[in-house]
Amino acid sequence: AEIRDDSVDGARRHRHALGLTVFARPGSLRSAVDAAERIADLLHDAPLALAGHALVRLDLEAIAVRRDPASGEARATLTLRAITERLSA
Repeated sequence: AEIRDDSVDGARRHRHALGLTVFARPGSLRSAVDAAERIADLLHDAPLALAGHALVRLDLEAIAVRRDPASGEARATLTLRAITERLSA
């Protein structure tokens, strides 16, 4: 995860970048993809509440799937980007 200042016009904003990795059964890329797609579906337009902040935007940028050559373990990584804004006290 990475958080950077993204303030504009006096609004205290932050840009968040997050990689979320889903581990699947060895040899099963399909289960990794299915799990990642389900997570993406749940996050799409979800009413996420943040203490002291408002979620301005949440985007799924990519889903990357790979298999570890040594263990055969499958994984999918969701790359998410979000903008949050601090609420005034």
